[in-house]
Amino acid sequence: MLAGSTSSIRLSPASSQVSCWLRQVQQLFARRQATSHTFQVHRRIHAAHRMKERVPGEVSCAVSERKADGALVKNIALGDHSDTTVHQTRVLKPSGRDGLTPHAPLPTDDSPGVEAIHIHAGIHSTHGQQISHHHYPNPHHTGHQDPIDSLEETPPDRLKTRQELLDSLLKATSVTDGWEAYHTLTVMFPHHIHHLSEAPKIPQHHLHHLARLLASTKPRTRTLFLRLSAVLTMLHRSGFRIYLWEWNALLDCAGKRWRKCSLEDYKAAVEIFSKMTTTWPSENPGDDENLAAEPDLGQVQPDIITYTTLLYIAGRSLDPSAIRHASNLLRASGLPPNRITHLSLLHYYTRTKQLSGVRSTLQKMREQGFEPGLDGINACIWAYGRNGHMDVASTIYRVLRHNLQPELDVGECDIEAAVNYLLDVEGIAIRGDIIPDEITYTSLIQAFAYHGQIMMALHVFVDMLSTPNREPNSFINQQTGEHSLYQPTLAAFRGIFLGFARHAQKPLPLRAAPGSLSERLRPIQKSDWNLENLHQVFKAFINLPADVKPSERLIYWILVSFGKASGNDAGKLRRVFLQLEQRFGGGWGGRLDRLRKSIFGDNGSGGR
Repeated sequence: MLAGSTSSIRLSPASSQVSCWLRQVQQLFARRQATSHTFQVHRRIHAAHRMKERVPGEVSCAVSERKADGALVKNIALGDHSDTTVHQTRVLKPSGRDGLTPHAPLPTDDSPGVEAIHIHAGIHSTHGQQISHHHYPNPHHTGHQDPIDSLEETPPDRLKTRQELLDSLLKATSVTDGWEAYHTLTVMFPHHIHHLSEAPKIPQHHLHHLARLLASTKPRTRTLFLRLSAVLTMLHRSGFRIYLWEWNALLDCAGKRWRKCSLEDYKAAVEIFSKMTTTWPSENPGDDENLAAEPDLGQVQPDIITYTTLLYIAGRSLDPSAIRHASNLLRASGLPPNRITHLSLLHYYTRTKQLSGVRSTLQKMREQGFEPGLDGINACIWAYGRNGHMDVASTIYRVLRHNLQPELDVGECDIEAAVNYLLDVEGIAIRGDIIPDEITYTSLIQAFAYHGQIMMALHVFVDMLSTPNREPNSFINQQTGEHSLYQPTLAAFRGIFLGFARHAQKPLPLRAAPGSLSERLRPIQKSDWNLENLHQVFKAFINLPADVKPSERLIYWILVSFGKASGNDAGKLRRVFLQLEQRFGGGWGGRLDRLRKSIFGDNGSGGR
């Protein structure tokens, strides 16, 4: 692993604008206020009961209650928290010194914080995901009972509803269903959030089940990170233990919650690592008798997965100081690296154009008895292809294809020479049973197209579409018992269209009659990145299965490709745009909407 000092990386986020989300979640869950939704539910139910048996003397009381609830909801929606106090809690830095870390501003007494955490955790649909809401019967709240009274005074129908929600949470097989049941529990029964004395808690088996659903969800998003943080905070405040696999999942989400990883994301992951390796001091105010005392849950011993995750996040940040810090943490632990630990560094060496680092990593793996495997081979293809060494990437692909369909040619440049070159020069050992998969084909298509080799990219694309898919969980024809062929993917088309957007040339103008002999003998250079080849690729793209939905970004690059290859021919662009709208539905906004107006005019007429 890499060696070096950790003095260059400052892990105290005191100067950071965004503090650790896990600590923000803890602070938000520590509040005793009920949510605005809870108060609105109780207000409507209470008003309905009062309308049935209202006496003149009670009218003024009901009006005053509605005004008070309305003022509370208004404060929640419009309250300005700029004057709130910034709380500080001591945290243990990895260097072993105490430091003061600013917390997120705590909600005031007039602005409940429980609603905020569920908004942050994405109970509304984010990233294009539509969350279906399950409607559970509302509890009947009579009289002037405080919504945060103990459940011993709760009517039986509310207890029945609570049990139904707990059953739904435990039986949930998707994140949407599990989180919906959990969120409804925390809204209808705020005792779970505030942990009042003698109030029942959500059983730990239910919380661990929801954490397992969240941990197994891909891709990692910011919403997923916030939800998992909320569930682990609930486990801690309920006095339950947080397992190592849950900590590791939270670490992984912390490093992948954004599309691009920065040094601040690595610092956030290190904060979580520091939290899991030290005891959790109570953050509850000492004079708050309504909050349950938090037990000392002790610390968790990290494993090699923990340190590998930190090293991977450091590599994605592309910061050398983060790499040195994560490497030193692993070295200090005394745990031997595994195969994934070594492979986690390949992303860093690829993005920083250090092919020598790729070779040294492969050499260390050979010395320690680790084989790169197909995932490691694919990482090598991308490392060499991204950095312009398409000869090495093509040689790797040739050996993999030989394992699938053996080459019969022998001679100076036979397959044995290619295998020996990869092993002796590049340090890449490929077993005879490793064959290409979808990632192999897609990586090569994108690399060839990016570097301007359209014919090689199309050649690999044809290889892919004519090869049986023998990957796990692939479709098998029940009648013939044979594997189905690979299907075209959006990732492959995206790589080709990006190549056209990068290398396409507008049609050559008609040449005038040459006046000299040299002009008559000069050949016409015709690029392979031409409009005719683009039409062939576009035709295959339009014929994709009906359930395939390309992203707006891919649609944009298709139009850019046609604009560049046709010389911004307005008629051509209109026809392509109409075909895309007819096939995939249209209704795109942002830059696609602006592009449509520029093609069809300000009125946007053209088939809608």
